[in-house]
Amino acid sequence: MKINFFVQRLLLRYSQTYLYCVIFGVLLFEVLLMEITMSYRYVLVSLLLSVSFCVHAKLEQTQVEVYPKNSAEVTLLSDGQRLPAIYYGAQGKGPHPTIILLHGYPGNEKNLDVAQGMRDSGWNVIFFHYRGAWGAEGDFSFTGSEQDVTAVTKFFLQAKNAEKFKINPNKISYIGHSMGGHMAVAGLFNNPEVACGVVYDGANIGVTFKSDDEKVKNMWAAYADSLFMLRGWSGEVATRELANRGEQLDLITRAHEIGIRPILFIPADSDVIPIAEINALTNAMRQVKGNNVNYRLIKDDHSFNNNRSKLLKVTEEFLNSNCR
Repeated sequence: MKINFFVQRLLLRYSQTYLYCVIFGVLLFEVLLMEITMSYRYVLVSLLLSVSFCVHAKLEQTQVEVYPKNSAEVTLLSDGQRLPAIYYGAQGKGPHPTIILLHGYPGNEKNLDVAQGMRDSGWNVIFFHYRGAWGAEGDFSFTGSEQDVTAVTKFFLQAKNAEKFKINPNKISYIGHSMGGHMAVAGLFNNPEVACGVVYDGANIGVTFKSDDEKVKNMWAAYADSLFMLRGWSGEVATRELANRGEQLDLITRAHEIGIRPILFIPADSDVIPIAEINALTNAMRQVKGNNVNYRLIKDDHSFNNNRSKLLKVTEEFLNSNCR
C-alpha cells in the first residue's frame, strides 16, 4: 500500500539513530492520525511501539556496556591508620544508593554474598576492616571500631569521593552483623547523614560482652585471647575497655538518637547473642515518637547458615522500600 511504503522508507531512513527514530515516530504519529483510516492506525501504533521498545533495549544495553558492575581495592584512613577496603560498584551511570557493610567480632563471617546480592539490586557496597583487624594498621578496640565507621562514612560523603564512586550521599545505609550490628547502630547515632540500618543478630557491646556473670565474663575473655587476627587485643585488654567504657558502649543509653530513620533488626535467636538483649534495644528505640523500627526473626544459627537467601531477600525488600 502507498502509506505502508511511505512509513517503511521513513523508518528505514532513521533506523541508524534511535533518538531521531523516536522523535520522528512521535511526529509521524501525530500527522498521520489525522489522515489515515482506523485500520492504518493500528498498524502505525504497532510500528511505533516496536521502535520505542527497540530504543529502550538499546539504552539498557548501553548502560551495561558503558557502566558495568565493577570493584576496586580502596585504602581508607582512620586516625592516620590504613584500613583495607573493597568497593563493589553497581551497574549503571549512578549515583547509586550505597551500603557500608560492617563485619563482626572478629569478622570470619563477612556476608559478601549479601554484598553481591545487593549490588545486583542496584546498590554500591563498601566492605572494610576495622583498625587492628585482619591486617589493618593500628590496634583493635571496640571504641576504635566505632570511630572507624565514622571515618569511613565521612570519606565517602566527601563530594569528590561520592562522585568518583558514584554514590548518592543522601542514600547511605549500614548493614552490620553481630558486633557489626552494634557498629551499625552506633554509626547511625554518630552520623545523622546516614539514612538506614540493618542489623543481623546484633550485639550491644556494653551489655553482651560486659556481664556480671563470672562464667560469661571469663568465656568472652578467653575468646578474646584466641583472636590472633586482632592486633593488640587480648582478654585483659577487652576486660579493661569494657570496665572503663562499658556505659558508653551500651546502645540503650542512646536509643533515642535513632529518631525516625528506618532500621531493621533481624535476630537469629541463637546461642551467641541473647535475643532478650536485641529485644531490649528495639523496645527502647520504639519509645521514640514516629520511630521506624522494624523487626524480623529468622530462626537460625548466628551466621544464618541455613537461610542465606532469605536473609538477602528480607534485606533487599527493606532497603529498596525504605532507603533508596
